[in-house]
Amino acid sequence: MRLTPHVWTCGADLIGVLAEKVLSGFPVVSEDLSRLTILVPTRRAARALEEKLFALCARKALLLPKVRPIGDSDEELIAEQLPDERLPDAISREGQLFLMLTLIDEWARDNPHLPLAADVNASRGQALGLAQSLVELVAQLETEEVQVNFGSVFADLDLAEHRLTIISLLDLVQEQLPKRLHDLGLMGPAARRNAALRLEAKRIADGGEAGPIIAAGSTGTNPATRALLKAIANHPKGAVVLPGLDLGLDEDSWSIIGPGHPQHAMKILLADFEIARAHVQELAPETARQTLLREVMRPAETTDKWSDHAAHPSGALRGLTLIEAPDRHLEARAIALMLREALETPGKTAALVTPDRDLGQQVTAELSRWSAEVDDSGGEPLIRFGRAQLCKLLIDCLEDGFAPAAMVALLAHPAVTLGLEPAAARGLAHLFELALLRQDLPPQGPADFAATLQRMRGVIARDHHAHRRLKAMDDMAWSALEDFTLRLAAALAPLSQDHPAALAEHVGVLNDCLAALAPVDDAADPVERAFAAVMEALRLDSPHHPIGTLQRACSSIVWALRQETLRRIPGPTRLAIYGLAEARMIEADLVVLGGLNEGVWPAAVDPGPWVNRTMRTSLALAQPERDIGITAHDFVQNLLHSTVVATWSKRVGTTPVMPSRWVLRLRALLEAGGIDAKAQLEQSVLLLAAALDRPNKSAPVSMPQPKPDPMLRPRSFSVTEIEKLIRDPYAVFARRVLELEPLPSLGTAVEPSLRGMMFHEALSRYVQENASSLAELLAIGEAVFAPSMTHPEVRHFWWPRFKRMAKAFIAEDTALMADVAARLVERSGHVMFTTGGAEHKLRARADRLDVTARGRVRFIDYKTGSVPSWEQVKSGLSPQLTLEAAILMQGSFADTLPTDVEDLLYIQIGGGKVPVKVTSLVEKFDVTEVATTHFARLKALLARYQEQEQAYLPRAVVFKERDTSDYDHLSRYAEWSRGGT
Repeated sequence: MRLTPHVWTCGADLIGVLAEKVLSGFPVVSEDLSRLTILVPTRRAARALEEKLFALCARKALLLPKVRPIGDSDEELIAEQLPDERLPDAISREGQLFLMLTLIDEWARDNPHLPLAADVNASRGQALGLAQSLVELVAQLETEEVQVNFGSVFADLDLAEHRLTIISLLDLVQEQLPKRLHDLGLMGPAARRNAALRLEAKRIADGGEAGPIIAAGSTGTNPATRALLKAIANHPKGAVVLPGLDLGLDEDSWSIIGPGHPQHAMKILLADFEIARAHVQELAPETARQTLLREVMRPAETTDKWSDHAAHPSGALRGLTLIEAPDRHLEARAIALMLREALETPGKTAALVTPDRDLGQQVTAELSRWSAEVDDSGGEPLIRFGRAQLCKLLIDCLEDGFAPAAMVALLAHPAVTLGLEPAAARGLAHLFELALLRQDLPPQGPADFAATLQRMRGVIARDHHAHRRLKAMDDMAWSALEDFTLRLAAALAPLSQDHPAALAEHVGVLNDCLAALAPVDDAADPVERAFAAVMEALRLDSPHHPIGTLQRACSSIVWALRQETLRRIPGPTRLAIYGLAEARMIEADLVVLGGLNEGVWPAAVDPGPWVNRTMRTSLALAQPERDIGITAHDFVQNLLHSTVVATWSKRVGTTPVMPSRWVLRLRALLEAGGIDAKAQLEQSVLLLAAALDRPNKSAPVSMPQPKPDPMLRPRSFSVTEIEKLIRDPYAVFARRVLELEPLPSLGTAVEPSLRGMMFHEALSRYVQENASSLAELLAIGEAVFAPSMTHPEVRHFWWPRFKRMAKAFIAEDTALMADVAARLVERSGHVMFTTGGAEHKLRARADRLDVTARGRVRFIDYKTGSVPSWEQVKSGLSPQLTLEAAILMQGSFADTLPTDVEDLLYIQIGGGKVPVKVTSLVEKFDVTEVATTHFARLKALLARYQEQEQAYLPRAVVFKERDTSDYDHLSRYAEWSRGGT
């Protein structure tokens, strides 16, 4: 006579109820608890049950039962009972992916005529993504133990030209991968787990387990797990405890529940057990909350029965709170407040359950304001920390061709010292960034570091506008920077290899580079240990990985670092964050279900890229709605906690989102029971969360009006600074009083300023060498451009423009030289004067001075960019040339120069459609008169700035409203220009 399987069910608090029953006399449990084995779904559930048993035992000295997760079978026991059933080892997760990657490479090489094969050969990322999707398909097939024949499935499908590609790729899954694993003596991870479960089931069914044995908390989603549960249920001293089996759902509804229902997996399990729900016994009576949730989850076809249950059971809502937040940020803050409040009660525990990792991280960040530690079971990717993060930055440098932004990020990592003292390394890294990376022509790679440094040292020595920190460097500082540069180049040099090699060799190269960049390695640090373990696993799995270049290998290494999760275990804490799998069978005094929005609870269904719904039916594969049913079961079980809060948002970022379908059902049922929609929602926590950062009072930001002491104000100006003082006085204050100098932009693009400097230098040499022909000017230009000709923009854009400019310049200069007695370039001059009770100095450095045969001076200013209009010059908004003329008229350029001004000329030398354009200001106004007027205005202006009440205002006379200043962020322009005064 066949025995009825021993099956129980428990809804709320399965861990607590099971522990009490085990200690007080579960039917299959003998007095000797040490002989009892209890199987639970996860390691976390195992720890929770052990802790509960310890707590209930109190001071009794007992040998407690063995508690272990399902799937952690005792292989020694299996080998002893079933000696002929030994299993091969499982290939690692990385090894399986790499093996699939090798097969894809071989497939692409053998099928060059297929478009996808060409994409795979061209993109290492395409190959890796393809391998991942195929490995996921393999895992699903192995988990569900489905034997497939893809050829027969695809034979009747109209897939046009894609049929051959798809069938040949799926052949890798069906034939090639299993064959390759067999040759290696290995199994897929999911296949081996299933095989171990079935061997354990066979051992138990064959009498190899004396018992007693209990399996609790599993719904038997997978066939192998169902086989094990069935063997335990049929064991004379075995029992299966199902989590939340609904014994009260009417038969009509039970018969039609589908994959999206929380009871679907257990319906299949009971059918496998060949028992009806009536044979399942209750460990604890059903609660009012369970009754309510049965109606919430009732199949759509029988929701007409809601009218019979409109009045929700008494006490069902006790301890249940619903919160609808305006946005995700406020939801996270409200959750953090509730978790923080739990800490006010000694011994009280609280947990957030959510599949939304972003929400969990936001809650963790909010809790940090109170220094509240939280145990986040999801952890964070290893790649965000320590040497793993440094490895990713190193790979970024390689992939970006050592671009300045990537180099800056690498050098900013705190572990990068290159064997120097940390403080010295930080300072030299900043100098390296300033001297080499924040320049117009940054180095092209490590091999170019030393040459670029030498070139930039010469440029900085000649450039009057170079950053003051670079100008202040002495020989010792340059020597230290050279040593740092050589160390950095040597550390990165191994990355220059491009020959195909095994993954293990590439891992060794990266490890060598990391060791040179960051020699100090704390082996006791869990982050460093985890990183070392990943790199060692990659080395061991190297035989499975295709031979390839370092850049190809880097894609696989980054993938492995992203997969590894680092859980930073805090000190003793009563707060936790769980994902859905980790939350099964947990205990907490307060449980918050967060992020209950559609697309999260449940996630959007995805049948995958390879097998659509029709094919799944043909292959007997589960439809993706099964995952909805699993999530629905998690939702129901977590709502059964005595004190639970359900939260969701109306908006994520700027995108409106819907509450979960189950939240909508719950609220509709409550409204049918007479609870108004607004009355269902708790508001007090949201109001507190919104007020948390709200200031008691606020005032709009006003435009800054700094008024430093007159003794601190600058009294020496160049003529180019005067225009800045007129247009944007605040910039002069920031630069000259606060001594804040803006950093040059990273050398990602060649700046126009470098082109201007090169054009100016070429024309300056042309005049200094007293040249006069086009050939001479081009020869000088070649010498000036030579150090930068490796840059494509200089070689293909600037140099042709220079040649076009040179030809036109010779024609214009020949006309200018008709009455010139002498030409002077880069001539400096200054004038001292007293105004506002203080002595001031005005300085100038003229591009070119021509002394005419008439004994007068012509000022020439070269411009590669736009030229100010004569109206701007006359009005005094662009007074550079007029003030240079004023200095000359004061006799302060040189004793030998005449003091009469012939003309003020702008020569535009851009080399564009109009290669050279000469603008004479003497044709527009009396330059002598205007120069005299501007000098007088300058004295009056500087006198005002010697008054205490004169403020340095930002953006006083900007040319265009949309123009930006280097100091707009300092003056908070974006704030006061919109709402300030």
